[in-house]
Amino acid sequence: MKYVLYDILLHILLIVLSPYFILKMITVRKYAPGLTERFGFIDALKLKALDGGPVLWAHAVSVGETKAVLPLLKSLKRQRPEVRILFSTVTKTGQHIAEKEGQGVIDSLIYFPLDISWVVGRVIRRINPMAFIVVEKEVWPNFFNSLKRVNVPMVVINGTLSEKSFKRYLLFKSFFSSVFAMIDLYAAQTKADRTRAIRAGVRETRAIVTGNIKFDLEPPEIEIGALNALRTAIGVGGGDKIIVAGSTHPGEEAILLDAYKALGAESRAIKLIIAPRHPERFNAVETIIKESGFSYTRRSTYKAAPGASHEEGEAINPSVVLLDTLGELMTVYSLSDIAIVGGSLVAGIGGHNLMEPAYFGKPVLYG
Repeated sequence: MKYVLYDILLHILLIVLSPYFILKMITVRKYAPGLTERFGFIDALKLKALDGGPVLWAHAVSVGETKAVLPLLKSLKRQRPEVRILFSTVTKTGQHIAEKEGQGVIDSLIYFPLDISWVVGRVIRRINPMAFIVVEKEVWPNFFNSLKRVNVPMVVINGTLSEKSFKRYLLFKSFFSSVFAMIDLYAAQTKADRTRAIRAGVRETRAIVTGNIKFDLEPPEIEIGALNALRTAIGVGGGDKIIVAGSTHPGEEAILLDAYKALGAESRAIKLIIAPRHPERFNAVETIIKESGFSYTRRSTYKAAPGASHEEGEAINPSVVLLDTLGELMTVYSLSDIAIVGGSLVAGIGGHNLMEPAYFGKPVLYG
């Protein structure tokens, strides 16, 4: 009965909020891709790619979780090449990284369906997975319940449950305890995560501590020629000192630009590269940089050749570079002299993966 009530509530919310989401799809491009897949209609070719072997469904919300789980999936594919891997994400950036870095590993890539009973039921029937793996912290009552009905094992890897999220689940413990109880294996990052997961409803015998798999992330192999080409493409000279601020959120760019100004960096051959966390903020961040008064360029439009035609406001030898491309941040970290990991300069975000620049031996500023 409780799942029926939950499902009714979701349908009501979907109807009430549909005008908002339609507006978002029109005005913010990230909401439009994969719309049909979110409602459970998977392209026939994507389903065809899963033929020939048992299907493992792995899910990661966005970029960080996708990068974290790919080494595990690569290892699995080497040991069990007959297994077909279906991979799903929620965000467009997650899709991009999975498509780019999961070649040869991921057999089919989709957007995760909405947690509505008839939607998730349709997708599970079409895919018929042998198991489902989710990275970190995603919990969907209808989806988990539908998997349990057809005896599909559910595994949470790199599990993390913050105190804030844990308290929210406790408010509806009678409902969510049954959802967490469906999990067959909860591999937690820390003892505290394991303890909270058990208190939320995971059976104690099914919860273990495995550490953070983000520490197992493999840095990309970078050729010197490609690295030099990237330096040229973003307007960085051989003698420049480089500060890379990655995965920034609203409020952080202003802090960074103020600090950059305080350094007197523009006159000291120090470049600042800013990579916003979300692509839909590229234009807004460009406005912030432009209003700061620094010479700047966007990675996607910079033209290195002398005399080349540049966009209005862009500099031939920019002090600030807006990294407005996807999938290049980790490589750009390798160019840095100092790295700043965003999501940690303002309250309420929690920070992002500081291991990415640390892999290259770069000093990291965080928090």
